[in-house]
Amino acid sequence: MRHVVVTGGSRGIGAATVQAFLTQGDRVTALSRSGDAPNGAQGIKVDLTDSTATLSVVADLGDIDVLVLCAGAARQVPLADLDLGDFRNAMEGKYFSYVNIMMPVVKRMVARGSGIVLPVIGMGGKSASPLHLSGGAANAALMLVTTGLGAAHAKDGLRIVGLNPGPVATGRFQQMAEAHAKETGQSVEAARAELSARFPSGKITEPEDLADMLVLLASDGARAVNGTVIAMDGGATPII
Repeated sequence: MRHVVVTGGSRGIGAATVQAFLTQGDRVTALSRSGDAPNGAQGIKVDLTDSTATLSVVADLGDIDVLVLCAGAARQVPLADLDLGDFRNAMEGKYFSYVNIMMPVVKRMVARGSGIVLPVIGMGGKSASPLHLSGGAANAALMLVTTGLGAAHAKDGLRIVGLNPGPVATGRFQQMAEAHAKETGQSVEAARAELSARFPSGKITEPEDLADMLVLLASDGARAVNGTVIAMDGGATPII
C-alpha cells in the first residue's frame, strides 16, 4: 500500500485528491492548517509557510511514495491595488508553502531511490494576467523548480510533474470573480459568468477532474512522464 501525502487536503482540490487516492486503496495523509481530513485519511495540522514546523512534520511522516502539493494560494489583486507586499505574500503563501515541503521530501525520496511529486501550480504562471501578477510570478517560479528537479532526479528514480489548472470550481474561484468584478466594474455574478464562458466547454474545471488526473499521473500508466508541467484548463489558454 502506497503512502500518499496531500497538502491542502482539508478542502477544495486537496480534499478531492485525498478522496480519489483513498478510492485507489492508498493510505493518505492530509496536511492543512486546520488538520481536518476527509473520512479515511489521517489529518495533520501544519502551517507549510513555517519551514521549521514543516521539517518536523516531514520527519514524522515516514516514507512517502507520492507527494501531491495543493496547499497555498496567492490572492488576485486589481492592478491599481497591487503593491510590493502582494509579491512577498504571494511568494510566502504559494511558492514557499510548496518548496518548504517539496525539498526535504525529495531528498528522502532520492535516498530511497523512488518517489513521485505532483505540484498543482496554475496557468497564471504561464499566461500573464494583470489581476494575477504577484501570484503568477510565484507560479512561474514553481514551474521552473518542478521541471528542474524532475530532470535532475530522473536518474534517482523520481518523477516530478506539475499540473497547471485554470480556474477551478472552489472558493478561490469566487475570490477571482470578485477581483475581476472590481477591475471591470460589473457585478460579481456577471464576472463569474464571463470567466466561465472563457472555457471552450462553457464550464470551469471541477476539483474531481484534477484529482482524477493526479491519480493518473501517480500511476504506472504515466511512468514516462517527468520533468514537465501539464496544462489542464480545458483549452482556455491555447499556447504551445
